[in-house]
Parts: sequence; C-alpha cells; structure tokens
Amino acid sequence: MVPKQMSLSIEIIEDPREILKYLQLGISIPVRKDFYEFILHDLTVFRAKSLILKEDNKIVAHSLVYDDGSEVLFFGFFGAIDHQEKHIDFLLKELIKLAQNHQYKILRGPINLPTFIFGWGFMTDDSLKDLCISKPVNPPIYQEIFTQHGFYIKSKQGTWEGEIYKVPEEELKKYDLEGYEIYAPKEWSEIPNLKMPLLILSARNLATESQVTPSPENLFENFFSFAKRYGGIYMVKLLRQKQSKEFVGCFITLPDPIRKNKDGKNNSFVGYSLTIDKEHRGKGLSVYLVKKVFDAAYREGLRYVSVPMEVNVVECRDLAKNIFGLSYTRTHIILERKVE
Repeated sequence: MVPKQMSLSIEIIEDPREILKYLQLGISIPVRKDFYEFILHDLTVFRAKSLILKEDNKIVAHSLVYDDGSEVLFFGFFGAIDHQEKHIDFLLKELIKLAQNHQYKILRGPINLPTFIFGWGFMTDDSLKDLCISKPVNPPIYQEIFTQHGFYIKSKQGTWEGEIYKVPEEELKKYDLEGYEIYAPKEWSEIPNLKMPLLILSARNLATESQVTPSPENLFENFFSFAKRYGGIYMVKLLRQKQSKEFVGCFITLPDPIRKNKDGKNNSFVGYSLTIDKEHRGKGLSVYLVKKVFDAAYREGLRYVSVPMEVNVVECRDLAKNIFGLSYTRTHIILERKVE
C-alpha cells in the first residue's frame, strides 16, 4: 500500500481578533484574556498578520509577521505543535518566501508583540525554564533549523535574576551623587508629560543591540497601561540634575503578573530599561537610581527581580552581578537573515 501523502498549506489571517486565537501555538507564555487589549494594540499598530500552517486542514504551526515601515520583516510567535521538524522547516521556508515576494531586505526575530509580555528570542538549552513574563521557552530545534536556512545571531539577550538586594544607605556615600536627585512621579497622569524625556534618554543611550522593540514611540502608552494595570507608579523613576532640572537618566521596571511564589502570590518584577547619559556615568548614579526603585518595590511586597539585557552591555552586567548579586539564568537569541 502506498503511504498517504500529507497535504501542507498556508493560510494568512489579518483580522487582529482572529489572530488572538492562534498566538498560543507559537509561545510558551500564557496568552491570557486579560492581556488581549495590550496584544491587540500592538497587532493593530504594526498591521500584523498570522501565517497558519495546516496539515490535511489541521492547524500544526504558526508565525506572526509584521513590519515598521522599514526594509525589515519581523516575525514572532513562531512555533509548531510538538515542535515537529518538518512543520518548522516548511513554515520557515514560507516565511522566507513571503519576505522575498514583498522585497524586504532583512528577516528578523522572534520578537513577540507586545515584547513587555511575550519577550523575544529563542531560548538556549542551558537556560532556566520556569514560567515568567517576557521569557519564552522553546527547545533547541528552532535555532538549529533557522541556522540551516542562513540565519545568524543578531543579538544575544541575557537575563540576570534573584532576590532583591537592598543596598545599605552607607554604601551610597562612596559615590559622587552631589548635584543629582531622583524624580519620582506620584501619579500615572504625569507619565504622558514624561514621554519625550524617556524616549530621548533611551534613543541616545541604548546600544543598537539593546533596541529590540521596533517603533517604541508608537508603543509608549500601551507599555505604561500595562504597568498601571498590574504594578505601581513607584516602578518608574528618573534621575535629574538639581540645578538645571534636566533629566539625565531613568530606570523603568514592570510587574510580572505570571511568576508566583510558593504561596501563589505575584511578588516579582522586571528591570526593563536603565539609562544614564554618557557624561554622567562613572559616579555611581546607576546604583543610586536602581536602589531607589528596588527599595520601593520591596516596601510594596516584591521580593524577586529579573533583568534582561544585551550580554555585551558590560556596565549593566557588572551592576546586576557585582552590586545587586543577581545570577545569570537565561539566554535568548534574536536571529536575522538577509533576504535575497
């Protein structure tokens, strides 16, 4: 008897609310209903589409695709049921073909929208695999197949995490903090007025490898809506010069509504973005800024923090490891391929 030939086909979904039904196929992090409004925002901003792979009319794999108006086609939520090699391979070939047909120059990902919930990159096999916000889990077969199809590492994002360490006040005395002060917003209504200062600080200080999320200026309100829903205003603090009142740094953190402690309570948060203007570095200002946020989080009952960053950002890496005692726990790799 001749074995039955399996029929593989691609369907493209463009309706954001329809796309919601398929995202869980491509991510380990729960696509919870209370996250829908944040997901729909980004799907709409980027006019995202879903590529659905079917085998004999049964859905077996999924990838999200979108762009920011540049020559880069981004993908995210890339996954196959049971991580079947033939399905990963077929869907990837279709993804490459789509990029070619629409004349993109670069194919990059996975970058999962919104990144503050679903994160980015394929996780390496030596990483922790417990469930938490923005840290997707996957087996190594994805990296292996993507590499076979000409993908290379665009960025390697590491995570440092552990119990919150409260730096003693005495420790700050050895740093040059004269002339600086912490600006701590007291109400969420202040955040819109801080949009430009925060975006400018990020744009002029973050290395290219650290700027993972495309078009952050279009995602600002969605980001802080999430922070407001699950966290507190204490999670955002800025650094400014006393005399000029100019902002020269900021530390933005986010709640983690997924990770739970042994009592079933959420007591974790994420250090999302730390920036200090270059001319003000080397004075201990990052320790000062991070301490103020960590101390406030501790008072609110949080006890655990994770900090993702590009692995080559030495200053932040040393701060996480040597000052705050965090351990390196996970690596996520963002891949890229030139489209020919």
